[in-house]
Amino acid sequence: MPFETAVVSAEPSSYETPLLAVAVPRGTLPPSIDGLDKAAGGAINRVIAAGDFSGKKDETAMVYPTGSVSRVLLVGLGKNEEIDRTAIRRAAAIAAKRARSLGIPRAAFHLPPESRGKSGAAEAVQAIAEGLAQGIWQYTEMKRRDEDTRKPQLERIDIIAVNGASELKEGHRIGAAIGAGQTFARSIQVLPGNICTPTYLANVAQELAQRHGFGVTILDKAAIIQEKMGALLSVAQGSAEEPRFIALEYKGRDGAPIVLVGKGVT
Repeated sequence: MPFETAVVSAEPSSYETPLLAVAVPRGTLPPSIDGLDKAAGGAINRVIAAGDFSGKKDETAMVYPTGSVSRVLLVGLGKNEEIDRTAIRRAAAIAAKRARSLGIPRAAFHLPPESRGKSGAAEAVQAIAEGLAQGIWQYTEMKRRDEDTRKPQLERIDIIAVNGASELKEGHRIGAAIGAGQTFARSIQVLPGNICTPTYLANVAQELAQRHGFGVTILDKAAIIQEKMGALLSVAQGSAEEPRFIALEYKGRDGAPIVLVGKGVT
């Protein structure tokens, strides 16, 4: 089942989930999640008071409260003045990777308003959606099945928004699309050369264009010779595989064609 994310309007303290990841800055716990801490019996503040978590960038701590939330994962964002879209994206990726390793089918992520730093609400949600996709990604198709691959797959992460979930959906849509594109590209990039040949890549590009309504132009060796692409041909001389030149294009808002990719593969 493909991985999904969605913006959900809910209170973090009462949202039922196997794992709730909360991104927090360094220092004092954001006031807006006091309710979550109370629901957890003060466990979050105790972790901070004990010095086991301070909110440093990339730092994590797991809390096991009683109630609707089985686990609370604290993810550090670093100093308030350093929080930007990159920091938020990274925290979301760390949370998704941890959720994937636990073998749970779903999870949730919450960024308190005090933790947005320099980003607006829609920008923050976009960064979260991108980061979740980056963290969930792993390539297992060519790996031998082991205990980890037998765990339930993480299918969904909800992005918890206390207010204004509808206003955040456009940011989420953009972030999810970027994340899907990155996942698609990474899954091709890791393929060995005997599988990801120029012909294979050309077929993938053609299928992608048909699925999303892009224009696509693919030149085979004969067409490349006709176009006098000498540099591409010279590199291809060292391979048993024939080269391909791929160009994807779509129409901009003014109707003019925009070239997305012009790539020679050998």
